Amino acid sequence: MNRIVKLMRVVVLNRVLALLTEISSPRESITPRGRHQVRSRRQSRVTLLWFALVFLTLNVTASIALSHTRVRDPEYGRRASHLRERIAENPERPLVLVLGSSRTAMGVRVAAWEATRSTDASQSDPLIFNMAIIGSGPVIELMTLRRIYADGFRPAAVVLEYWPPFLHQEDGWTETDRIVRDRLSEHDRHFVREHFPAPEQVEREMDLRRRNPIFGNRERLLMHVLQWWLPPMKRQNHTWTDLDSWGWKAGADLEPGMNSVRTEAHSKCAEIYKPLFAAHKISPLSDRALRESVALARQHGTAIAFSFLPESSEFRRLYPAKMEHAFQSHLGGISRELNIPVINCREWMDDGYLVDGFHLSRAGAAEFSRKFGPAISSTFPDLNGSKAAKVVP
Repeated sequence: MNRIVKLMRVVVLNRVLALLTEISSPRESITPRGRHQVRSRRQSRVTLLWFALVFLTLNVTASIALSHTRVRDPEYGRRASHLRERIAENPERPLVLVLGSSRTAMGVRVAAWEATRSTDASQSDPLIFNMAIIGSGPVIELMTLRRIYADGFRPAAVVLEYWPPFLHQEDGWTETDRIVRDRLSEHDRHFVREHFPAPEQVEREMDLRRRNPIFGNRERLLMHVLQWWLPPMKRQNHTWTDLDSWGWKAGADLEPGMNSVRTEAHSKCAEIYKPLFAAHKISPLSDRALRESVALARQHGTAIAFSFLPESSEFRRLYPAKMEHAFQSHLGGISRELNIPVINCREWMDDGYLVDGFHLSRAGAAEFSRKFGPAISSTFPDLNGSKAAKVVP
């Protein structure tokens, strides 16, 4: 329990004790009218006492609940819970975590790989798990990786999604703006100070939420118990609904092939991404976050690779030549400099499997993952039997 809640408890309890002492202390003889006045005062104090106790209890309860990631940040917390279960079921297989954006969340359908991989007991295929967070670019991937190690997970390897559009950090595309503040915990403070453009303001918001857990986190709490009280635009449960036990979030359920739904979705996304592509620059913050993720993984003895997930041919044509050259140069340069393998899946899938040009349909995710699993195994050949999955208590 944090220091502020402890202080609140002390203050309120001291007041409660004072009221109890006053209520229980003997009184001198008084007139009937005086007795009525005393009784009224006592009733008021008892009411105040109960209010204080209820207020304290609710806030302490909320503070304790929010200390659990399944409540504070269900998108990450639910995946972490499922990951512990998969590790318990497969303790001898080396763990490979795949991090990325909604493209990874909806694209890496591990169950499809599990259904087709060899069951030969002599082969220790990697235990792949999807730890993607919607909206992730390099900065949120770094935050997620830091949380993973802080929570005791020790993967043998990590695969980070590399997607050029999310390397841009200007003109409304600042990645930290996609991090809802009530998802942040005390463990994220150092990350906030190092990577947010206005860390002091963010920390003040965090402190306010700690001082009054119920009011400060009301929307987060309502999403768990009374989500229909919130306006649709404030409901964030779409980020963690439809998660399977391997961390995959189900995308659009479209049959493979071209159709009007897909054509309309691509047209709308083209309107969004064309202005971004015209002004696209690889941010120093994105480059720094990628490098920090690599350093953090290696500090923990974790192998690491980049992945470039599928895009449709029509979406690839939206990239201006200048942007294409810039990111190809950056990806090639950083992978050579840091000796990072790249799993380039950009052209793996037919256009009919991509709903909007860059998100795989459910059928597309299954087809893709049956190829992606073996690609991960071949990228990290030394993992087999060398480092079993584990969680440090």
